[in-house]
Amino acid sequence: MHIQRFSLQLSAFLALMIVGWPGASGAATVNPNAAHGKKVLYVYNQIKLEKARTGEPTDPKRIAQLESWRKNDEDAMQLLRSLGFMVTGANEATPVDATKGQDFVIISETVDAVDVGTKYRYVTIPLLTFENDLLGELGMTDLKNGRDYGTDDDQRFIWLVNAPHPLAAGLSAGIQNVLTDEHCKMNWGKPGLGAVTIATIRGDPAKATIFAYERGATMNGEFLAPARRVSFFLWQDTFDQLRPEGLALFKAAVLWAVSPPE
Repeated sequence: MHIQRFSLQLSAFLALMIVGWPGASGAATVNPNAAHGKKVLYVYNQIKLEKARTGEPTDPKRIAQLESWRKNDEDAMQLLRSLGFMVTGANEATPVDATKGQDFVIISETVDAVDVGTKYRYVTIPLLTFENDLLGELGMTDLKNGRDYGTDDDQRFIWLVNAPHPLAAGLSAGIQNVLTDEHCKMNWGKPGLGAVTIATIRGDPAKATIFAYERGATMNGEFLAPARRVSFFLWQDTFDQLRPEGLALFKAAVLWAVSPPE
């Protein structure tokens, strides 16, 4: 009996760890099994590192930077697999037809946005992007860099403004320390009225670090979201710098994206 009770308690603890601890407000959480059997196309840069390694003369500093970016993408894909996703890697040149038969698209910040453009704007499966330079092309914000989307330096905190939402991972409203270093870069956007904003840059509530659109919600202008859309604050090298709070938010974002609309 004691062993059975301990096993049940351990199972409950592990389930909580997947999406973060529930807040005092009784916030909704995502289904930890939502990823099981789902196929995700993970779009990231697959050529810069290889070119840097074979270039003449070689630039060790640039190679080290690109190796860090590659490791962040590989670690993100590994975490997705641990959640139950079946992950297929893709790059900027991959045709949009590759999304057929997939359940989810993730676009890394390592891509060259100009080579992706509006390719994924109309896909009718959920999409999550780290690349803020694509927010305008995806219809999630307006198009001007520095006004409608951008990157802030020297960041590690976010301001959680929508604790009851499942995307908040059960974390409490207010300041959350999501990155391990105070000098990290953090992406943001200024979404349309149809968005749900989860978190913002600390001290700048106009800059949303995590926001999303439900399927059918009005995005920028009069463009309606073809499926769930999520913007998440990661930069090229910050996945591996996520603290437990940031990791809980990331897991909540990908699980919410592939869950059935409420």
